[in-house]
Amino acid sequence: MTDKELRRLRRQDLLQLLVEQSKEAARLQTESDEKSEELARLNESCERLKGKLDEKDTQLERLKEKLNEKDVLLEKLKEKLNEKDALLEKLKGRLDEKDASIGELEKRLEALQSDRWEKLNSDGMVAEIIAKHLKAELFEPEQSEGIESDGRDVHEREQREEA
Repeated sequence: MTDKELRRLRRQDLLQLLVEQSKEAARLQTESDEKSEELARLNESCERLKGKLDEKDTQLERLKEKLNEKDVLLEKLKEKLNEKDALLEKLKGRLDEKDASIGELEKRLEALQSDRWEKLNSDGMVAEIIAKHLKAELFEPEQSEGIESDGRDVHEREQREEA
């Protein structure tokens, strides 16, 4: 309203207009207070959420550090495992060499035993040794102690060495 229109109004109309404006101002003030309270609650909620977010960030950093430590530990364990695998392969190689060596020695021993057996057989001593063992076991068990592993009597050997 313009000033002219206001001057033409009666006092009662002016008062009524003032009352309406005061009601409107009170309503707007109430609405403003409510909005301020809501804004304060939202700001408080926002601060709580920021605090929680900061806590989560801190927790995330701690977990990252732990994960990095675990990664380092895992790498060390992998290195140790690789070292153990290399050692195991080396030991397997040495074992294979030893097995081959044992096989060669067994063949040589077998050949030597075969040669000795042939020599004893050609000298006629195999039958003599078997006969002495059988005689000692069957007829003279108490004297079997005087017979050596090659079937010869200890006394016979001593006599041969003296001659």
